[in-house]
Amino acid sequence: MDLGERGLLQAASAEVDWVSNLRASREAVITRKGESKTYEATELAPDAAGRLLCKLLAPFPKSRLIRAVVGPMDRPPVAVLHYFRLRVDDNLDDYVALGRRQPVFELRRSKSSG
Repeated sequence: MDLGERGLLQAASAEVDWVSNLRASREAVITRKGESKTYEATELAPDAAGRLLCKLLAPFPKSRLIRAVVGPMDRPPVAVLHYFRLRVDDNLDDYVALGRRQPVFELRRSKSSG
């Protein structure tokens, strides 16, 4: 998830190899359209990850009725929420539990990458 000055990267599981590699190296190289950028990666504690995810999803409509009243607006990443078994109207404890199951990393452009 691109947040401008920083990004978030969430794993589907703590048991995937790239999570172990990222924890060890604390650096990620992401290539888009042939251009590679290097990022410093910091794993967020589950409670910090949960609070951040909850805050990021808070602006989205939580029901069809609200959506009908407020009109069209950006939609949350529905497929991602479904995959991670999360809803925009879950409580903070649910988001923290997700952070325990599926690590969240904060990415910041590496100073050495220019």
